[in-house]
Amino acid sequence: MAGLDLRRIVKQIQAHTVFSSKWFAMLSSLQHMTDTAVHEQQANATIEGSGAVLATLWERNELTIRYLLEEGKLNLCLRLMIDFKDMQRQEMFAQALANAKAEEPGHAFDDLPTIKVKAALYEQCLGMLLSCAFCNVESLQTLDMPALVEHMGKTLTFSLTHPEMVKSRDADRRQEVLSLHYLAEIFQKIEGLQEDRIMDVVQEHNITGLVIDNIATYFSEYSAPTKQQACLALSGLFSTEEYKSSPDRFLPTKEDKKKLVDLDDAVFKAQFPDYGSKKNVRPLLDAVAKCKYQI
Repeated sequence: MAGLDLRRIVKQIQAHTVFSSKWFAMLSSLQHMTDTAVHEQQANATIEGSGAVLATLWERNELTIRYLLEEGKLNLCLRLMIDFKDMQRQEMFAQALANAKAEEPGHAFDDLPTIKVKAALYEQCLGMLLSCAFCNVESLQTLDMPALVEHMGKTLTFSLTHPEMVKSRDADRRQEVLSLHYLAEIFQKIEGLQEDRIMDVVQEHNITGLVIDNIATYFSEYSAPTKQQACLALSGLFSTEEYKSSPDRFLPTKEDKKKLVDLDDAVFKAQFPDYGSKKNVRPLLDAVAKCKYQI
């Protein structure tokens, strides 16, 4: 897609009334943007695989994400996702459709089942677009991080009582799974971010406990990439100076520590069986070892 056309599409992202005709038109644009962003990321992975180092967003030549930042649309995309998932959790799709019909009485709308399919596509496209953005530290540095962490807390809480969100065929593109990928990216880049502020909201929304509970509940359901990312998310959290200096802030009770320890035999030893694989999650394994002496 030509740069000018792509920038024009990025500029079209707006907070339209959900299920309105403008919202459906924006969904089509989101599909194009997400496909382009994923393709750009895959192309960069190929280049980096050959030994090249692409340190910044501009060196990586990810035009979609660059335009999102330059046009001030990244936090809007996050807000659109937050509002959409809040509506989904509150089962407000039927009301949203009624509101859209009231605004456009002459427009021909699809039926509710068809609209729910398109709503799922909206979540998946927006979620993958955010995932591509979060692979760049420049995106995370401009992001409303407290809003994202609160969103992930709500999402990981919801998933524990709604297993269909994790067990569906498209689970890897749903927020209940992608939140684990988001966390892994954040902690991989934590040195370039404001660790103390991030860890304050991580504690506030019990992200550590929620990740542990989701791993314990759904690990066998996760795809191989998600299994890896879930463990890396925990390991990254345990690698922070905030955790090392005050671990009881994030695992405050013996029960919290026991839940983590219980995952050692069931998950971690099987996932990381040899020395080479253990190196990637050393902070996680060290945290487990210390918790064993505290329960």
